[in-house]
Amino acid sequence: MYFRRHAIAWRIVNILNAAAKRRLNISHFVACSNLFKSPWQEKIMKDRISVDQRFAVLAKLGENINWDLLTTEQVQVGVLESERAGTEATAFIQNGFRVQVSDFFRETGELTIQISALARPTLGQLREKYSWIKEEGGIERDTSPTEAITIKLGTVLRPDEERVNGAEYEKRIAPKLNLGLGYQHALWLVEHQEEFPEFMALLGKVYIDFPGLVVVDADGNRSFPFLLENGGRWSLRWRWIVDGLDRGGRLALSGK
Repeated sequence: MYFRRHAIAWRIVNILNAAAKRRLNISHFVACSNLFKSPWQEKIMKDRISVDQRFAVLAKLGENINWDLLTTEQVQVGVLESERAGTEATAFIQNGFRVQVSDFFRETGELTIQISALARPTLGQLREKYSWIKEEGGIERDTSPTEAITIKLGTVLRPDEERVNGAEYEKRIAPKLNLGLGYQHALWLVEHQEEFPEFMALLGKVYIDFPGLVVVDADGNRSFPFLLENGGRWSLRWRWIVDGLDRGGRLALSGK
């Protein structure tokens, strides 16, 4: 088993090495054509990770991964979603080759508003205003709090990330679902928006997701309520979860 894993690891390295050599031809030519480098240029070259070091890391990881615990489908994700996997691997290395076990939520500190206890809407109440919601099974989940809360805004993006897709977004908010605010909180904020200057100051700068409630339409599209600027005011709309989250987005959670 050891030799089989070792062979697989080095096969990966050889393939990557061949590809890297093709890419390195130009950079090697540029480096050789400039024999008189400034101290600043020499420092950059010194700090740059060598090709040998890159492949040594890949080889050791491939050699020590417990392949018997993985399925071909799981491994194939790294091929099909190589760009995202590379971003995750970069964060993994930056974290000292340790998996991030804490949740991703980071409070942004932009807003603190107290909201009294509010009841969750029924499916019938929602369909009176939004007939596109399925008549049966239209509410996939509603875990939004019904007691008095203090709203806090945050994000699940890493500081160096621009956006995440819908699947990754759901994974990252999963630990906070019981704190995610819902439709009733979004509607209350729209109705009382002029009472909170700090809330109005965010108008046009961010949009706010309320992930406590998820509804489904006839085509199976899953949405949650969100607030965005419309005509100089906050407006309540619905957003497909599959669209993910970008740097302009915020999550509304309970900070009780």
